[in-house]
Amino acid sequence: MSDQHYGGERMVSDYSDVLAYISSYWKQLIRHSPQESGADTLLSLPHPYLIPSNRIMFQEMYYWDSFFTALGLVGTQQEHLIVGLVENMAYLYQRYGLIPNASRGHFLSRSQPPVFTKMIWLAFGVKRRRGDTDALQFLAKMMRLAELEHDTVWLGEAQPHFRLHNKEDGLSRYFDTNFLHDLAACESGWDHSPRCQGRWLDHLPVDLNAILYLREMDFAEADERHLGRPWRAGLWRQRAKARADMMNQLMWDEELGFYFDVDFKSAVWKRAYGDDKADVELPKDDGGVVKYRRSRIPTLAGFFPLWAKLATREQAARMVKDWLPRFELAGGLVTTLAEDVDGKPLPAVTDLGERYQWMYPNGWAPLQWVVVKGLDNYDYFTEANAIRRKWCETCAIVFRRSDALWEKYNVAEVGGPPAGGLYDGEGNVHPFGSVPGFGWSNGVFVDFEQRLRPSDTL
Repeated sequence: MSDQHYGGERMVSDYSDVLAYISSYWKQLIRHSPQESGADTLLSLPHPYLIPSNRIMFQEMYYWDSFFTALGLVGTQQEHLIVGLVENMAYLYQRYGLIPNASRGHFLSRSQPPVFTKMIWLAFGVKRRRGDTDALQFLAKMMRLAELEHDTVWLGEAQPHFRLHNKEDGLSRYFDTNFLHDLAACESGWDHSPRCQGRWLDHLPVDLNAILYLREMDFAEADERHLGRPWRAGLWRQRAKARADMMNQLMWDEELGFYFDVDFKSAVWKRAYGDDKADVELPKDDGGVVKYRRSRIPTLAGFFPLWAKLATREQAARMVKDWLPRFELAGGLVTTLAEDVDGKPLPAVTDLGERYQWMYPNGWAPLQWVVVKGLDNYDYFTEANAIRRKWCETCAIVFRRSDALWEKYNVAEVGGPPAGGLYDGEGNVHPFGSVPGFGWSNGVFVDFEQRLRPSDTL
């Protein structure tokens, strides 16, 4: 990559101390559980994997965490682990019929944001760099399993995978086999957040459907560019286009110029909102209509269509001009704004009195990466690099005070305490965050730092 491509900007800080910490910390996160024990809920996995932290919590392999953590392994002596992570995901799908939230028995009721195809591309790159002769066979096998996961899990129409809303819209929701909203929120990875007003099973999330679009385009790319099956690629692109068209119809708010989650549970709208006004109605085969109402809560999930490249350039321009400055704070991108679009403050606690953590003033590494990648996709390189730099500075400042990277950060007050969660410091609220380590913070930091370097050092 060139300086011009990334705006020609250079780093403002030397991050060698943070990078040294990350490099030395990887070995503390590697686990291997090839056999199961009757006394433990940990699922067996054939290959070593990475956990988020070496503390008591998070001692298993997580689905979407693994992708963002793996970003920091690319090009290092540990990048071989990426191939094993993908093999582990394939093993889980083949054994249990889904890639669960994480590799423990009690997580089998749900999954997590389905980044399997993105993991496959990372692993395919590793295999090609080291000259593996079976790289194409690996790609074909793993993409086929991802296609099966796509259709059976993420487009499932009944238990245990009732995620497809209906044939009219073809979009999917987060789900849990127990039909519990809180556990569907856990499948989203945003546990917990004021998104969806606590009714996750009643919403079509913009981030999930953007990821499903990405997967469909990944299937098309694999078929056309690598596997010699252009006819299949065309079919996948048709499916992706239908999804994008429906997302733009239901989730894009033309007046506000942003993407929002969509509530389809019209029976509860009067109680939830005070009226039953629909934003969109779609006809049903039986002569009725399906009603949809967009959320009024702006979140970084609304930027996932830029990562997926399903938004038009005009839509992206409006989002960058009108919304990016509202989310970009001193330390990076904030997960939600403090208020909804009507100026009403978002609730800070759940109905049970627990503090939301996927909201203002917190920033999370995966969301920084997704938004920045989306900005790059639409040639907003200067804006993307500014966010990379802010995030790295935030991580570095807190690292130099605490000797650790953390699960999440306060981006409104750099160095200040983030909003809590369900497990702050294993019972002790730490001033710098809830859990140190931390897999995805490490991975995204490494990726950002590499892309902030001038081209002559890469």
